[in-house]
Amino acid sequence: MRLVLMDSEEVALRRALLELSSRAASLHFKLVMLLEEARIETIRLSGFLSSCETLNGKEHPLRKEVEEL
Repeated sequence: MRLVLMDSEEVALRRALLELSSRAASLHFKLVMLLEEARIETIRLSGFLSSCETLNGKEHPLRKEVEEL
């Protein structure tokens, strides 16, 4: 077994890398959650438009924009 000693600069860089990796993972998780929320809200909006279309008997003006989402 070999003992490897690291100088203080390498230790500091490894700690910084660990911190940045942790922050990146946290931001990735937040992004995934926001995308899921956006997906749910798009589905909800589509449902509201469908209700309006059923009541009015014609396509809602925002339908094409929602379809592009």
